[in-house]
Amino acid sequence: MLKRCLFFLLVPVFAHADLQWASNKVFTACDPSVSRAEAQFTFTNTGSYPIKITNTRTSCGCTAAIADSKPVAPGGTGTINVSFKTLSRHGLYEEPIIVQTDDPKNKECTVYLRVLVRDAIEVLPRLLFWQASEPLDAKVITVTVTDGFTLKSIDAQCDNPDVAIQMTPVKAGAEYKVTVTPKARHAKAAISIISDVEGKGRKTVLARVRTS
Repeated sequence: MLKRCLFFLLVPVFAHADLQWASNKVFTACDPSVSRAEAQFTFTNTGSYPIKITNTRTSCGCTAAIADSKPVAPGGTGTINVSFKTLSRHGLYEEPIIVQTDDPKNKECTVYLRVLVRDAIEVLPRLLFWQASEPLDAKVITVTVTDGFTLKSIDAQCDNPDVAIQMTPVKAGAEYKVTVTPKARHAKAAISIISDVEGKGRKTVLARVRTS
């Protein structure tokens, strides 16, 4: 019985490394007026020995990834900071980032950055027009907050008292409607949609009104 116990005690515990990502896909949104979008990937070393990221590779020159230079001890956390050039771009982009480590059993993995380059606030339509034969019934302007942006406040103002407006939330923080009702023919007005977006400051978007 003693020999059997000794046998199990002498069985070695094999060391292993493992990177546990908080998420291997990170989404961020940015306004096209800024030059770059920034994001961060974080991981935890859930293995039994230190591990180091030796290199990162991206698919194009528009994306740069910089990892912590020091080894991450077991139970410790590390980061990869990523930037994406947004100038002259518009739309949704996905960039793979290949991460190489000094772990001989798991030398390489891939994480993904998704970037939405779009105005924080979209206003449609930008022009409301009533023809001479058309009754002056109310029309609606839709204001949408782009995914990835946090709205702090929003307001609508009109520069002509002959055009009545009312802003109401469809979904607070995400979508609003501005109901526009002209009171007179041959009226012109500018409606200012004034938003305050976290990290972007205040911005005004104009919508025009005309009646024949």
